[in-house]
Amino acid sequence: MEQSWVPSMAFWLCLFVAAALFAIPFLAPKLLVHARLSSRHDDNQAQLVTLSEHCEHLKIVQDALQSDPGFQAELARIEFDAVNPAEQRIPVGNGLTLNAIAAAPIPTPPGNTLAWYTPLLEFLTNNQSYTHCMLAFAAVLVMYGFVGLHRPVAPRT
Repeated sequence: MEQSWVPSMAFWLCLFVAAALFAIPFLAPKLLVHARLSSRHDDNQAQLVTLSEHCEHLKIVQDALQSDPGFQAELARIEFDAVNPAEQRIPVGNGLTLNAIAAAPIPTPPGNTLAWYTPLLEFLTNNQSYTHCMLAFAAVLVMYGFVGLHRPVAPRT
């Protein structure tokens, strides 16, 4: 019994593999740019959230400065190093002192987390010899699919 579906499946397999090999060199630079822009967008979003939280904290401090006399008095006492004679001061190291003037640094988000496939895209984008080999192999597969897997059809009588 003749299995006519085997050459047909091999033909379509050759064409799909050739299409994939043809698409890789042309899509790799675009996907690399997309991955980098996506990473930059994520970093900018994280920085935006961090700055927004810091801004909210500063608004709370502003409201406290405007409306809370106890907070104002404590901030002035710390800033001018005023000591109340009734309070007892305990000496601590420089790392443990309260410095109201120097604001805490704004935390920076984690840097540049690129997708796992980015090194492969960089390799394919920067090495033209591999892309030329893929294109040549895709052409050979297409030729083999059309010429090598072609089965002559018997004429109908």
